[in-house]
Amino acid sequence: MNKNIWILIMGFFLFQACLDDEGNYSYSDLLPIEIDSSNIKDSYRITQLGILEIDPGVKQGEDDSNIAYEWKIFQDGNMPNAETGKVVDDVIGKERKLNYKVTTPPGEYKLTFKATDKRNGVTEVILRPIKIESFAPEGLMVMHGDSDSTDVSILVNDRIVPDVEKDEVKHNIFSITNGHRAVGAPGKLGFAYSPSSVYVYTKGNQGGCRARSSDLLLQESYADMFSEPLAQTNINFQEYTKWGYVDVLVNNGKVHTASQATTIFTKFSLPAFGIEYYAEPFLGTNERGYYWGVFYDRIGKRFLYVDNNVSPQTFLEGSGPFQMNDVGKDMVYAEHGNNKYWYCVMREPEDATKYFVFVCDLTVGSWMNSQARAKYDVSACTDLKDAQAFAVGNRSELLYYATKTEVKQCHYTESPVKSTPRYALPAALAGYEITMLHLFKRSEHNNDGKLLYIGVYNSSTGDGKLLECPIVETSGEILTDGIKTYDGFKKITHMDYKPF
Repeated sequence: MNKNIWILIMGFFLFQACLDDEGNYSYSDLLPIEIDSSNIKDSYRITQLGILEIDPGVKQGEDDSNIAYEWKIFQDGNMPNAETGKVVDDVIGKERKLNYKVTTPPGEYKLTFKATDKRNGVTEVILRPIKIESFAPEGLMVMHGDSDSTDVSILVNDRIVPDVEKDEVKHNIFSITNGHRAVGAPGKLGFAYSPSSVYVYTKGNQGGCRARSSDLLLQESYADMFSEPLAQTNINFQEYTKWGYVDVLVNNGKVHTASQATTIFTKFSLPAFGIEYYAEPFLGTNERGYYWGVFYDRIGKRFLYVDNNVSPQTFLEGSGPFQMNDVGKDMVYAEHGNNKYWYCVMREPEDATKYFVFVCDLTVGSWMNSQARAKYDVSACTDLKDAQAFAVGNRSELLYYATKTEVKQCHYTESPVKSTPRYALPAALAGYEITMLHLFKRSEHNNDGKLLYIGVYNSSTGDGKLLECPIVETSGEILTDGIKTYDGFKKITHMDYKPF
């Protein structure tokens, strides 16, 4: 009995000593932290560069001065973000009230709010899903500008992006993000998947830049996009295209390539060399990977392809409707279309009234002659010599061309060949001229090949407009009753689809 009493007495003194030890706390000191989540939504959805404000209530008994706060955005998996090449795990705030200008790249993440007692580590956490959308949203990018500056806007509607409820243009995204327009007259746009980027190419001695896909923030100048940076005197952007992860570019008549198969931007190669050539500003691609692009040589007036060693090569001779390596014409325009063939509008050098359409099948191997698919004399089409823009269909043998005020269709496969007027600028657009044609092409999209976009510009006022025209993809008829007009542009030169 006495032994048990002594054990109880010793236990009492030990317990009292623990209470007197400054490095330990009684249960009464471990006060719970209470977070009032009534001001915290179940989930969040916000656009980049928007302000994320959350004001939760937090208390711990009568005194909350010992509480530390942390807001964090993180992703579940360990796959690096396609745009930054890094796993997102970012602390975005250290105050109870969050006020965060969203710079996190687009994606679906988790948002946590953690309140911690700095004395003893007692913690309370709230977790919510958050989706961050691009400041530069999915849609059709529109390049427009004047003689010395360029901007990029994006058209969004449910004819382009399924399931969206808006029908609008998000104007001048490039200049809003960067604080200035791109230097130089507008040239061409290009979206690249890996790393997720937008090429903003301009005319002049700057050449444009590579921008971040999510908000068009400038990443590299044009000169720095090459393995050997270009001197300003050698900058002369002329053409860009892509297939898969391969970028192909024409600068000052020379072809450069880059394989973007990593999350880190790969710079463009030295110019393709081995034979003398001057590349016209049009590029064809080969989806089977036998070579890295096809171009037309202004000097030799022939088609050449760039092999996987970045060297230009001649095609083999054969019995097709024309010889790929001996064409003898001037190239006016070229674009991929129906059956993924490359449709090339050509002109007789000595006779500006003689026009042809050359059809190249670039889906076959480079050692075969079946690239020369067909050749049509289209000289009977009216006003071809005055054409300022072209567009090639991908659902039928469809070729549009535009004079200053009218869009016509060239029926090159018919006999006799003829042209049909399809659309003339109305009186409401007096003073405007057509500057661009773009046919919407998006594989497996409901409107693939069914929307023709017409850019018009009034040089006196500096005002540009974009016309969205539904068409019959088989016949080429433009359904004028369904045309929609978008304002707020300068001179429009090019469009490209941005998938995210």
